[in-house]
Amino acid sequence: MAEHQDKHLPRSILDTRGLPGKQALTLWQEHASVIYDVRTPKDYPQTYDVLVDAWQVGNVLIGDVHVPAQDWSRSRASIARDGMDLFMVQILRKGWNVQRDGGQMVRVGDIMVYDMAQPIDRRGGDNQALILMLPRNLLGPHLKAPDEHNHHVLSSMDPLATLLRTHLTELHSLLPAMSLDQAQALIPTTVQLIAATLNGTVQEEQAGPVRMAMTEQIGSYINANIRDPGLNPETIAGRFGMTRRNLGYLFETHGGVAAYIRRKRLSLIRTALAHPAHKAQSIEAIAEAHGFNHYRSFALAFQRQFGLTPREVRTLAHEGQALPSAPDSRLADWAHWIKGLK
Repeated sequence: MAEHQDKHLPRSILDTRGLPGKQALTLWQEHASVIYDVRTPKDYPQTYDVLVDAWQVGNVLIGDVHVPAQDWSRSRASIARDGMDLFMVQILRKGWNVQRDGGQMVRVGDIMVYDMAQPIDRRGGDNQALILMLPRNLLGPHLKAPDEHNHHVLSSMDPLATLLRTHLTELHSLLPAMSLDQAQALIPTTVQLIAATLNGTVQEEQAGPVRMAMTEQIGSYINANIRDPGLNPETIAGRFGMTRRNLGYLFETHGGVAAYIRRKRLSLIRTALAHPAHKAQSIEAIAEAHGFNHYRSFALAFQRQFGLTPREVRTLAHEGQALPSAPDSRLADWAHWIKGLK
């Protein structure tokens, strides 16, 4: 394993080549566990050559990944435990992969999207891929259906996919020569291109920087006041001097402002349930502190969003803290970057 700090952008490399197969596999499983669980066709391979070369561009990670044949999965238990809310966009450069229960095969040149807040269970051959990982709050507001893109495959023959693939490939190739400011300046354009590709057409709002800026401003206001029980569409519309209809239009991709607030509050509650500092606090008290006055409606909304009850999330989180894990000093920087993407 080697670490590098480029003079322009933070860079981190994991390289298991030359290590004994069992040691290399264990090291990779420890790193991959930040995202998903890895299984291999052989318990003790003679060699297991993994190369991850990643760059941190602000709140986005871009990397080149080489991995041998493996199965990888992300269960509801894992999602509840780590609360990761990211998208991963993957350009397959070598090999293949497919859902374990069938589905569309991803081949060289295709673009695959994973939603880390949803279950994943896939199998792949010897793969090389260019990946981009970014928080949902960067990409989600620009998608028509932000929760419907897990396992979304974009064919290598699709014109918009070709444009996106070219853009990401060129961006990655230029990172060694870029300053942090230069690279970060390209992220909004990259996000817009990803959204346009996933949506299938360039939407009007993607060309409207004023609308985008207003949505981000309101989103920041909501985040700052998320625990206020009086936070609702009426008070927000009044605060920003607009009608509820126009406010709803801005948050249409989120299902409306009320749905956006509810999802934010539920995510905060999930984090609190998993944190040792709140272990002695009742679930009802945590829910009430985040604006939910009716426990039953809260519990139903929580289970719809996360697929688990609040009590199950708390139990899994506390069990997970007791499980052995790789010492932080053994993990390459990129593993910590992924944990920090918000």
